[in-house]
Amino acid sequence: MLPIYIAIGLLIMVLIGSSWFLSTKILSPESSLALSKEKIKTEWGTNYETMIKLLPKPVAFTIHSFDGTVLKGKYFASETPPKCVIIAAHGWTGTWAEILKYVPVLTDCAYDLVVFDHRAHGESGKAYPTGGINEAKDLLAVTEWVQQTKGFEDNQIGWLGSSWGASTVLKAGESGKQVGFIIVDSPFQNWYSAIFERAERDYGKWTKLVSVGIMKMVNWRTGIDYQEASPLEATKQINVPIFLIHSQMDNSTDSAQSVNIAKHLNNKSVFHHTTWGGDHTLDVVFHKEKFKILVNDFLKKVDGHFLKDRNASSKKN
Repeated sequence: MLPIYIAIGLLIMVLIGSSWFLSTKILSPESSLALSKEKIKTEWGTNYETMIKLLPKPVAFTIHSFDGTVLKGKYFASETPPKCVIIAAHGWTGTWAEILKYVPVLTDCAYDLVVFDHRAHGESGKAYPTGGINEAKDLLAVTEWVQQTKGFEDNQIGWLGSSWGASTVLKAGESGKQVGFIIVDSPFQNWYSAIFERAERDYGKWTKLVSVGIMKMVNWRTGIDYQEASPLEATKQINVPIFLIHSQMDNSTDSAQSVNIAKHLNNKSVFHHTTWGGDHTLDVVFHKEKFKILVNDFLKKVDGHFLKDRNASSKKN
């Protein structure tokens, strides 16, 4: 039988080792345009080439965020005078290309589209991800660059976020930036919930037992406090209109997290807890007409000016 002090030492080593292993999984997303293209093919039932044709030719851009991290993205300028610009944030392990699924539901909106790879994703810099804390600052940096170079006013800015990007957008809203509107699809309520909901599913209930050590390791390696990565708390500070949608059939991020967020939406906002059957952020792919109707209804109530002038279009034709 091992002496007690050796047993305790071995237990500590196991805890440190498992915390390091799982913190590495948290902080090391596998992301590339090639993987996004494969996801578009296997999950959406279409291909990248088909989706990209829905937009005008983009202009690539590179900016440096608040801490020097390089952010790379693409600017799709509308072929007609835009009434707003939509700046979009993609999900975990994704790239800007996965925002393409939202293009078909925004055809009635007169907008420029800006997409970019999150830090640690795609072609952007390989800084550690931070659950939306630094990512929100990145979104604000991209927004500032867009406004400085294109001249859009705050109320002409729309933020769109998918999954991890949705949580990032809500976190950015905490800044007090008075954008015109926010559209978020399937966010998590806080980084801890996002991590351990999936960790428990992938590795077992034991992960909860070492969760404190894991998150302390995350804090140490990133230099942040993971508890600040809370879109739920951020939502309490947002007074611009929010469109929140989440499928009840989501098998990746439980829609109960959006239910909790929705309790703190302002009275200009709306929550759609759908039963259409789509998995995580896939309602927009397989139920695009239903999704489009809801988005258009939201934009009409926020400011119908964002939508195209159908009367003018019919006269022109």
